Amino acid sequence: MVEASGCFKLIRAGRLLDGLGGPALKNGAVLLKGSKVCVVGRQGVVAVPEGAEVRVFDYPDQTVMPGMVDAHTHHNGFGDGRKGDDLATLPDEVLTLQSARNARSTLFTGVTSIRENGPKNATMLRLKDAVNQGFTVGPRMVLCGRPVAIVGGHMYYMGIQSTGSVQARTHTRRLIKEGADYIKITATGGSTNTSFPLRPSFNVDELGVIVEEAHKFGKLTAAHCSSTQGIINSLDAGVDMIIHCVFVDPDGTHNFRADVADRIAEQGAVVNPTLHTYRSMYWILQGKKERQGLTLQETAKMDSLRDEFDARVEDCNKLIEMGIDVVTGSDSSWGDYKLGNTPYELECLTMAGYSDSKAVVSVTSLSAKAIGIDGEVGTLEPGKVADIIVVNGKPDEDVSALWDVRDVFFDGDLVDRGSVESRANIRQRIDEA
Repeated sequence: MVEASGCFKLIRAGRLLDGLGGPALKNGAVLLKGSKVCVVGRQGVVAVPEGAEVRVFDYPDQTVMPGMVDAHTHHNGFGDGRKGDDLATLPDEVLTLQSARNARSTLFTGVTSIRENGPKNATMLRLKDAVNQGFTVGPRMVLCGRPVAIVGGHMYYMGIQSTGSVQARTHTRRLIKEGADYIKITATGGSTNTSFPLRPSFNVDELGVIVEEAHKFGKLTAAHCSSTQGIINSLDAGVDMIIHCVFVDPDGTHNFRADVADRIAEQGAVVNPTLHTYRSMYWILQGKKERQGLTLQETAKMDSLRDEFDARVEDCNKLIEMGIDVVTGSDSSWGDYKLGNTPYELECLTMAGYSDSKAVVSVTSLSAKAIGIDGEVGTLEPGKVADIIVVNGKPDEDVSALWDVRDVFFDGDLVDRGSVESRANIRQRIDEA
């Protein structure tokens, strides 16, 4: 699925974004040597070694930029609305094959790196092995192996069920031994039938042991938090990333806590808000309403989702204004949100206050740093891995341009993505719901 690597490749484009947030470089060029970025600069300045064999790619009307980095994916999922509880009943072999299909969609739409946030058993570890051995194609993967949950807690059916600090430590060590790149913790309940979204799951001692053990081995941590107390407990434990970051009190009341947000800023924790997950569910019901109408219960649900989305966007705006790093992590294909649709999350981040330019940074260098791979990808700089996309348009002025990725280079090679028609079908539209 990829073109064989040559010695040198020269990519020339009308505009170049390096992923660091500066203005676009007009008439930019990137010289690749094998799988690495060799030189970045203006056309005419970037020189090919004399006598060297080079293949030139010209994109005079396009923008070249780093490949997108999605910090929150679920490649086991179908994005068709089925719950995780139902998904987990499928055999691991089926989920691995579905993950492979999703991985193609992810890569083909310009997301060249992902952090997987809770697959079943070793499904994604085996897919990563298959990609690395060339059996199939997919993005660069940062994996948790399995999520750590309490007994019957959110996503327990995917991962390890821990009780007490001793088990929490043991299970963290086991995941690292199995090949986990980071540790995913469900600090509160969630959509899992037997969990309680507003209640903390692990206590602070248990969370602290997980974080301590992960950090001892140089691994980052990320915690699913669907309530304010979950955020507080995670901060007390020193978690590196707050996922969802939902400010809801025990009685279900939405209540943004500036004091808690201050702690996020002070501790340097990163926030992954997953905004479009709420909008996607709203869109599903909106589409049904337009086609056939809704029941009273569905109408109430749609109104609730709209209110929840608006509140989440407002909270995210406050976090952004406080200078907290908010990164792009789609949470697809959980629920109704199919993989290959990461630009929807970027659109939501611009609604929350990011400029289009900062949204591009959020899905490149900022996300790469947040998941610990900024030494490899996320920017166009000499020595970085050549994960590069070419976009028809100016994504730093309008992030919707990222729906129109012309070409993808992965590890220095041009990816064969098949027909335009097949790629177009990846985008999830409201009228298809």
